[in-house]
Amino acid sequence: MVPSIDSSGLLTVTTTSFWRKDAVSNASPRVNGSSMTQISNTVDQSDARFAKRVQVHTRQLTAAGTYNISWGSCCRVHGIRNAFASSWTMNSRIIWDGTNANSPILFNFSAIQPEVVRGVNYAGNLGAVSGNGGTLTYDQALNNGIVSQPPGFTIDPNTGALFIPGSSTSGYLDNSAGQPGADYAFSGNIHNSDGSFVEFDWLFDAVNTASNRAPIVNDFTINALVGDTVTHTFTATDPNNDPLTWSFVGLLGPNNLAPTFDPSTQLFSWDTTGSPVGQYVAQVQVSDGQLTDIGLLTINLSQAAPPPGGSLPIPGTALLIGTGVVGLVAASRFQRKRH
Repeated sequence: MVPSIDSSGLLTVTTTSFWRKDAVSNASPRVNGSSMTQISNTVDQSDARFAKRVQVHTRQLTAAGTYNISWGSCCRVHGIRNAFASSWTMNSRIIWDGTNANSPILFNFSAIQPEVVRGVNYAGNLGAVSGNGGTLTYDQALNNGIVSQPPGFTIDPNTGALFIPGSSTSGYLDNSAGQPGADYAFSGNIHNSDGSFVEFDWLFDAVNTASNRAPIVNDFTINALVGDTVTHTFTATDPNNDPLTWSFVGLLGPNNLAPTFDPSTQLFSWDTTGSPVGQYVAQVQVSDGQLTDIGLLTINLSQAAPPPGGSLPIPGTALLIGTGVVGLVAASRFQRKRH
């Protein structure tokens, strides 16, 4: 559950949850114990392993303060190797000063690839960014009903990078109840230095190299200046050489200006004119018809530096240009003499 607040105090919570394809339920988050109003509700069945439900709820706040959002449901999928098939909870927190908008943690849980190939190193990233300039950190706290993290699983506390060595994934077992895509659970929290946090809880699907495997989008990072037009062509590989289809997921960051994405060429384009300095993450999805992956383009946007020394009066500029030309001519002559 990812919360944000606009300057008027309207709290918006975007909840992403994953379900068995034949048992999709609803999220009903509450803020400080009070109900919220649902604005939208969509279900994505494009991945053969699970159904993804994205819901947006709002509530008008009337005062500055700390707001805790919670939601729980029953029950987890049976047969997860390191978790009970019991009730589970989701929690997050946001701080509002009563005046300014706040989006402390921008995060799309779909960006995490749940597929783990046995005997191969697993590497991923939570892909979260701070929308208010705060510092993000990460932990591996166990959520309700999860008794341990998957063997070998770690989260980098500073970057959100996920890793499992191949020596651990080689021993991963299938779900004991035969439930697809639900072999091991993992969980933790994303913290913002302002006191906000978002809790996450998801599942790994252990597969063999001989099975149909998910496509993999190549992530990329671009450093740009405000006013630049950022372009990038996303690429992906599919271990089974299946044909791929593309779609745009969204742009995370301190601005909601819409970029463009051409699914036929995978070309992303964004005019950054007028955008605040900060970190942005563009997300696209690729599908092989059964399995999906989310690709990330991280954009570090900085302010363009002013010309050194400021402006010069016209006569001074002319003299400077003249000196530069003379200097270049002299240097050229000196080089020719050396030859």
